[in-house]
Amino acid sequence: MKTTLRLTSALGLLLGITVVAISMTSSIASAKACPFVLAQYCVAEKNGFKHTAWTNSCLAKIQGIRIIHKGAC
Repeated sequence: MKTTLRLTSALGLLLGITVVAISMTSSIASAKACPFVLAQYCVAEKNGFKHTAWTNSCLAKIQGIRIIHKGAC
């Protein structure tokens, strides 16, 4: 009887760990990861302010800025 109880508890714990691991993996996979390769770009913000920034196309999209051209403004 004790062996069955231990086995049931162990299986329940293993199932719980598996469910948590799968849910964490799917949330990590759904997050957009941008490459960490930066270059100097002339960018424009939504209000029209233009400036030089170290960014890439992925980060620019997340930051809500538009790349005008590569290099300083």
